[in-house]
Amino acid sequence: MSEVVNINKQDMEKLIPKDTVYCHSCPWRKFIKTIYYNKDEENCPYLLSCQDHDKCWTIPSTSCRVNVWRCEYLDYTDETEESLLWDGCKECGVGYPDI
Repeated sequence: MSEVVNINKQDMEKLIPKDTVYCHSCPWRKFIKTIYYNKDEENCPYLLSCQDHDKCWTIPSTSCRVNVWRCEYLDYTDETEESLLWDGCKECGVGYPDI
């Protein structure tokens, strides 16, 4: 059984990568799962707007799926790809480079 460790935000910030807008190596960014939508059950939110319905389901790069990511620092789970966590972009703003 894994032990739960409580850590404060100030200590968490020390491990967030500095001088970058990306969080690929951040220990607080976690991949949770991939949600695959099923056209037969019509649970895909893009079902009605998809221009080439069959293409969406036969080519993996265009299939309807959502990658779920979590930022432990922000205590935020993105289940709809509304943020850019899926792309490895920082949402917290900690350690951004000086421009």
